[in-house]
Amino acid sequence: MTNLFTALQLGRYQLQHRIVLAPMTRIRANRETLAPTALTATYYAQRATPDGLLITEATHISPEATPVWTIYPNVRKYGDHVPGIWTDAQVAGWRQVTDAVHAKGGLIFCQLLHTGRVAQPDIGQHPLIHGAQVPLPPVSASATAIEASAEVGNQYNWDVAATPPRALSATEIQRVIRDYQRAAENALAAGFDGIELHAAHGYLIDQFLCDGVNVRSDNYGGTIENRCRFLVEVVAALAAVVGADRLGVRLSPLAIDPDTGKQTQTYFGVTCSDPVALHAHAIQALNQFKLAYLMLTEPRVGGLSAAPEEEEAYVHPLRNVHYRDLYEGTLIGAGGFTPNTAKDAIAAGVYDLIAFGRWFLSNPDLPDRLRQGHPLTVYDRSTFYGGTEIGYTDYPTWENAQHHPKYRLLAQQQIGATLKTARPTAKL
Repeated sequence: MTNLFTALQLGRYQLQHRIVLAPMTRIRANRETLAPTALTATYYAQRATPDGLLITEATHISPEATPVWTIYPNVRKYGDHVPGIWTDAQVAGWRQVTDAVHAKGGLIFCQLLHTGRVAQPDIGQHPLIHGAQVPLPPVSASATAIEASAEVGNQYNWDVAATPPRALSATEIQRVIRDYQRAAENALAAGFDGIELHAAHGYLIDQFLCDGVNVRSDNYGGTIENRCRFLVEVVAALAAVVGADRLGVRLSPLAIDPDTGKQTQTYFGVTCSDPVALHAHAIQALNQFKLAYLMLTEPRVGGLSAAPEEEEAYVHPLRNVHYRDLYEGTLIGAGGFTPNTAKDAIAAGVYDLIAFGRWFLSNPDLPDRLRQGHPLTVYDRSTFYGGTEIGYTDYPTWENAQHHPKYRLLAQQQIGATLKTARPTAKL
């Protein structure tokens, strides 16, 4: 694992290893304030290492940006919420988190998100928002509804139809950009070392990028350059607040599978007729900013639902290799990496760092386990979203894992090793 443990300059920061905590929705914010809690601070502090990078869960920039994730049983049971960063209480909650991470010598970036048409009107009934004169969801690049399909499930909530969004006017687009800027200012006030712009996975910026949603005829629609305009303007606005060397961006490049004629992945029904050309243009456009990093999600991430020994996504080859030649800065890879494929991707120069989600969730000491070759604690999928400290802060470190009856251990080489269908070893 030597490749994972070499130093790297990331923007203005010197990292001591290449293992990043990926942003992961956890839905455990305070139900009244939508602020992080002391438990949130414990969660991130557990995963902090000296000069190692953590990226927060998606943090919502305004009420309009905030979804209510009742598609998840735990959220329905506990009434949990995702965190925001538009109020003083939320900033104070995040300050607890950053203080706890910094006390262990770690670095932490706040991922900022507007979910666009994925957020639904239910958030307007929350006591924090009810009666306030603020814009509410859903909004999008165009008034294009989330449609029911085999890929999406049943529109939005699996059992609740999505409310069609209204298209943001040109004036409102500038207001949303200011919302991003205020969120970035709040992130700095909360003590974050930097921010990441979530521009992926079918959320608002992705809805502008992709012509399956964006059917505008103004300067924000039509051509690839126009559809990338909102992304570029948001990045410029955020760089003006925090500095480009403290700013990351996340994209989720797609392609058309030649065997099926369909996209290699679909997020919330967002489709694109020219995904490779689109993302090539977007990635090259980001070169002008000299960002701290660009994170790319491998499209195999959507298949990660089987037992880890039998998970085919863990042995799928990388799809984003060709973007390495287009992007001039630091690249982080995310989505379906194992310890071995992570070190291979770095050795080949495809990515500079690897973001782990599920495995960092269930192994708070993941960098040390990878360094030492220790078995990994297997994640419990049923506790991913919402709930209590179970599946959140109760995962053991290696010194306790061997005597922990609740969670099982898996040798690193066994990840994806006993597949039901024979596949070659993962390739770059």
